[in-house]
Amino acid sequence: MTKTIFKVVLSLGISFAILALLLQMFTTGLPEGDRPTVLSVLQATSIGFVFAFLGLYVLSLLARAYRYRLLIILGGEQNAPSLRQMILVTGIRNMVVDMLPARLGELGYVGLLNRGYGVKLQHCVSSLSISIALDFIALLVVVIFIVVKQTLGDGLTGWAIGALVMAVLLSVIAVLGLFFITPWFTKSIVIYRPNWLEGGHWRARLLNLLQDFNQSLQAVLSSGKASLVVSLSVLIRILKYLGFYLLFQAVAVNSFPELAGLPVEHIVSALIGGEIGSSLPIPAFMSFGVYEAGSTLIFQLLGVGDQLATFVTMLCVHIWSQALEYLFGGLLVAVFLLRRRGHYGSNIDELAPVPLSDSRARKFVMLVCAGLILLVGVAFLSYQVWATTKLGALRAPSAGGVAANAEEWQQLSQQHVSRLDGFVVFSSNRDGNHDIFRRDLKTFELDKLTNHPNTETYPRISPNGKLLVFSRAHEAWVSQRNTVAWDVFVLDLETMQEQQVGSNGTSPHWLNNSEITYLRDATSVERVNIKTLSSSVLYQTGQNNMMPKGARIQNPKFNDKTQQLVFTARQSDIGSKLGHWGTAIDSGGAHRAVLNGCELGWSSDATRLYQVTPNGPDGTLHIVSVDPLTLDANTLINLEGEFTHEYWPKDSSNGDYFVFGASRGSDQHEHDTQDYEIFLWKRGSESNKATRITFHTGNDNWPDVFIR
Repeated sequence: MTKTIFKVVLSLGISFAILALLLQMFTTGLPEGDRPTVLSVLQATSIGFVFAFLGLYVLSLLARAYRYRLLIILGGEQNAPSLRQMILVTGIRNMVVDMLPARLGELGYVGLLNRGYGVKLQHCVSSLSISIALDFIALLVVVIFIVVKQTLGDGLTGWAIGALVMAVLLSVIAVLGLFFITPWFTKSIVIYRPNWLEGGHWRARLLNLLQDFNQSLQAVLSSGKASLVVSLSVLIRILKYLGFYLLFQAVAVNSFPELAGLPVEHIVSALIGGEIGSSLPIPAFMSFGVYEAGSTLIFQLLGVGDQLATFVTMLCVHIWSQALEYLFGGLLVAVFLLRRRGHYGSNIDELAPVPLSDSRARKFVMLVCAGLILLVGVAFLSYQVWATTKLGALRAPSAGGVAANAEEWQQLSQQHVSRLDGFVVFSSNRDGNHDIFRRDLKTFELDKLTNHPNTETYPRISPNGKLLVFSRAHEAWVSQRNTVAWDVFVLDLETMQEQQVGSNGTSPHWLNNSEITYLRDATSVERVNIKTLSSSVLYQTGQNNMMPKGARIQNPKFNDKTQQLVFTARQSDIGSKLGHWGTAIDSGGAHRAVLNGCELGWSSDATRLYQVTPNGPDGTLHIVSVDPLTLDANTLINLEGEFTHEYWPKDSSNGDYFVFGASRGSDQHEHDTQDYEIFLWKRGSESNKATRITFHTGNDNWPDVFIR
């Protein structure tokens, strides 16, 4: 009973750890710029094709399990497991095969059979070795089919010729090594060095095992079932590639239809290339990276131009296959532990009797160790689940609708601001996805400045009011917590012509009417002339400054007059002990922490700072004015009533007005999903004099204001 509990608890701990490693692919394993694309492709996967893949996977599992059992019986094993037991072993083997480089996870098959079902070691190794050799032969058959199809079609490609040569070479090496060299070597030892087989030396044990292994091989060869085993191997290979072809279609059909329409032999060739890549002795968990590299290389050799699409597709195929195989294999592990024989059989050495006190102590230690592993697995998985929540929403929020009593409140707001000659811009998802909108203050009319399928946000008006700079996501939906998967555009508000001026970055700000800065790759601040597109790096974390190398920053704003940069960063990076995120002023490489909070920015006259901080009496965010020399802070805006959680403060170019967003509380903080409303406030007036500009339950964010 203790052993069963130990193994179940141990299995759960390891399972949780592996799930955490799979989740880690999305938190830290994927480049931030690629993550939205991968998530988008995974979400668009055709589930019908996935179920078809699962059906073929089960058929392949049954055929592989039957072949393994047949080889074990033909090898002379008297203690052969049942087909049901072999299905358990084979399913677990499929799960762990890629966990180690060069497919060393295959050895798990040997351990499961020997330790779990008492199969002699030589029969475990021989059935595995013969299967691998026959898999090479089956691969050769598949490659020959591809070569013939190309020859009869558009012509033979260099990749197909190379694959044929390699498949022939691997098959010859496998057959010669297994069925000729191994018997010759074993026979030579028996004839010329019989003394090596005697005694208890490790060499003698190894050579005796090799001799038993050779006898098992010879028994299989003399059984007359070679054609059946080869046919099973070809069937297994066909089912495998057909299943992965369907999984490829599942991923590509909605996201990359041009890849889904490629010839079957091209896709199968890439799948073979990925399999070869994962077989190389390159350190990689579950072969992630090497599998995609191998398949992408084949696509490139076949003339497929969109390498990003092929890499993302194969990565998603890999993720789906590993997740499904792991979930299926994890279930079989539990069944294996619960239904395994209660004895090991005569093929495993019996352990010496253990005194009762030692046995109890050993059981206690086993359970404690298993419990610790389970605790670590749960903690690791919990951390990764928490980390995924910090990536932002994985799907776009609901578009919402017009707020209650909107018309009445809108008329009242219009009366308050109609004397102003200017406009407010902001990002809103009210039409289904985030576009840039403009509200004229005189007429209160709302017009849409952009209409693009990808998310757009962070609009900033040039000092003269003629241009608008904003960020556009690489995908239809990218959370604003991702600060890399964006490009920067300038929009001429008179001609409505767009121009891209930056890549892989966000948080643009105007220095003057012809220059901007923006955050690139989350670590550097670039200065760009929008007329000439010449650029220079103003700031790079870890280079001539106090920030750690590669440290991430957010929303940097550069003061061209004082040459000071303000930004948000982790407290540990800026040397502050307050909160999780904080703000800093960088002057010549040295920085000073300001306050716990974010959205630190320069006033339009570049003399003062404003910031969002939670250090208010009501516990929600409010906006403060900060002296850049003394760092003394005074409250600017702290709304009361329904909307109390202020964010995104931005003053007008003349410094007379502030525009900002506000939600209903700290529990509705998420920038691009919660119901934020936009407010306009005259500097120096009371907070309750702020005028509400938007009346919609969708997400309105990142406002800016221009007053003539």
